[in-house]
Amino acid sequence: MTTNWIAFWTLTRKEVNRVIRIWTQTLVPSIFTSSLFILIFGYSLGSKISNINGVTYLEFILPGLVMMGVIMSAYTATSFSLYLQRFHRGIEELLLAPMSYWEIIGGLTLGALVRALIVGFGIIIVGLFLTPIGIFDVWIITFFAIVTSLLFAFAGIVTALWANNFDQMNVFSTFLITPLTYLGGIFYSINMLPQPWNIIAAFNPIMYMVDGFRYGFLGFSDVPLVHSILVVSGLAIFFFLLCIHLFRKGYNLRS
Repeated sequence: MTTNWIAFWTLTRKEVNRVIRIWTQTLVPSIFTSSLFILIFGYSLGSKISNINGVTYLEFILPGLVMMGVIMSAYTATSFSLYLQRFHRGIEELLLAPMSYWEIIGGLTLGALVRALIVGFGIIIVGLFLTPIGIFDVWIITFFAIVTSLLFAFAGIVTALWANNFDQMNVFSTFLITPLTYLGGIFYSINMLPQPWNIIAAFNPIMYMVDGFRYGFLGFSDVPLVHSILVVSGLAIFFFLLCIHLFRKGYNLRS
């Protein structure tokens, strides 16, 4: 199968340009929300909490807040972009174009990746004005930032194909992703939880993303790093294959 690189990069550029063009909607809200968390939790609550594994509370929560921004940005980018194309019948132009399913998925996903990385970098910049934070392993940081972005970009595509109205679009983000994110160890170490809550927390996949990403900055983690890598990689591959399967079936793509 020959790859149509022109169509692929055209779709990617379209998605990236949309992110940049409406930056007040795609970039600012996530950075602003995380900045409020940094100020409220980092300063107000952080002054009441002793150091965690030798770092301040603000240093501890900053990687988690960055990951939260990355997750929500990647998920929102693909879910709303694809759903709006379905809603306005623009998806038919993509389906008629000489593009394979993976090229369409790849173009949407790369746009989401750019948005997520910009948001993550912006949150880090804000955090650096408030607390110094080192980098223990830049490759671990890069791995978790990219693979987590891809994972939730794929999940956003699945949601956009499943949803038949805007209310359904909000189901996963409101009742699944947001609760799992807040319970994913952003504001606390799971080692601080009593039983059985620390065991229950181990079934939260977002905990592994936050924990692995935090390891890249601080050099310590609550669970073995290899477990976090396997969980994130496995979920990313699963949702990618699910996207391919749904596109191949034409699930909710053709009326």
